[in-house]
Amino acid sequence: MLILALEASTTSAKTMLFDTESGETSVRSRRFEVDGPDSAVRDGDAIYTQLMALGRQAASGRPVDLIVLSGTWHGLTLREADLSPVTPVMEWPYTGAQDLCARLRADADFTWWFHERTGCMVNAVYPAFKLRHLAETGVALAGRRMLDQPTLVFARLTGEVRMNASLASGTGLLNAHTVDWDREVIDRLGLAGVELPPLCAPDEAFPLTAEAAVLLGLRPGIPVLTPGPDGGLSQIGDLATEPGDMTFSMGTSGALRFSTRHPSMSPTLSTWSYRSPLGALSGAATSGCGNCVDWARERLFGASTDYAEIEPQLSADREDLPVFLPFLFGERSPGWQDQRRGGLVELRPQHSRVDMYQGVLEGIVFSLHHCFKELTALNGAPRRIVLSGGVLSSPFWTRLTVDVFGVPMEVSPRQHSSITGAVRMGLRASGLAQTHPALDGAEPEILHPDPARRAQYDAGFARYLEQYTRSLPGAEDRA
Repeated sequence: MLILALEASTTSAKTMLFDTESGETSVRSRRFEVDGPDSAVRDGDAIYTQLMALGRQAASGRPVDLIVLSGTWHGLTLREADLSPVTPVMEWPYTGAQDLCARLRADADFTWWFHERTGCMVNAVYPAFKLRHLAETGVALAGRRMLDQPTLVFARLTGEVRMNASLASGTGLLNAHTVDWDREVIDRLGLAGVELPPLCAPDEAFPLTAEAAVLLGLRPGIPVLTPGPDGGLSQIGDLATEPGDMTFSMGTSGALRFSTRHPSMSPTLSTWSYRSPLGALSGAATSGCGNCVDWARERLFGASTDYAEIEPQLSADREDLPVFLPFLFGERSPGWQDQRRGGLVELRPQHSRVDMYQGVLEGIVFSLHHCFKELTALNGAPRRIVLSGGVLSSPFWTRLTVDVFGVPMEVSPRQHSSITGAVRMGLRASGLAQTHPALDGAEPEILHPDPARRAQYDAGFARYLEQYTRSLPGAEDRA
């Protein structure tokens, strides 16, 4: 059986061609070309075309038996009935609804009510508030379809508009308990006229259309599995679906996802409760991670400088570094203040650009450690943590992460956990085992924290928390 996996991530198109009999695996990746400097808002049809072009190269006319899809949580595009665009795709970094959300968060009763029903927060990242923002700016919603990038890709491939509960759990419109669209939330936000995709099972498939088959160079009629969110699929890809399993992804953004038996609502309004395709997830996500590292490299060293040139200059013995607040793209967990701003503080004349760069790495890890403390207070200590993402390309940053968290971590042996998760869903839908020697042959490396660094990083984290408290929007007015 030959499975073709297609993924439209935040920044790149990615494909995996997997042969279940031979174990042959081929992965391709290409960064999306987007118009303008703001990748948070992009042409969804152009993204689809670029993904199809890469998929055609990956398939190379071979007899594909099944197509599986992965995409991002929290995107929104408003479409006419014929799928022509009313708006571009507004991905998770889009913050146009931040003033609206700040206004809504002033109503504590509404904020609690919304979280307890949906597992989401009142924050600009969620399509629920992007839709409300569009309505308040004069965009008519009635009779128009709410989609995101993965749902749009699926609709273009099959002619069907469908969404499974895992993808829907990141919209702010799905009831976390009934696992159905929440009509009370929809009505209260004034979104009753918008058409939401019918919900379906995560292993449901529809046939590839003749038009899409031409783009991929494949035969029409191949089953196409409904798409899953890359975050939820990463949980499956890393075989972390048992209660107590945690995945820790540090890529463009940062995310910690804790598999739980039931929806887990935060009494401090600091974490979210979504779904993977196979069960409940309790998690925390930050908007600032690898994107902040990219920003620091370009501003401090120049875009032509390779990360490998900076790495040897980093040292855990550097102390009293400037404190970095990684909110250049707003805040999600744990405070969910999309108006919070970031930057370097406690900056002194003697600090070098290497000091500032290392301070950025520390600030990102401290922010994620802050999230981790909230998650473990809610769910208890995880039985295992699987670390993945761009962090692993930097030995210093990886070691810093493990030492700050102070707990052992498995290094994911899979470079592409989300698209591997999509392949596993394809295996499951086909009645095959989700594990395979070609996907699971490598033993994970276990990293242990250095206890000699405990006091150093505890002190650094305390400095971070002090500056974090001061960065709350409006804090200067209350001082």
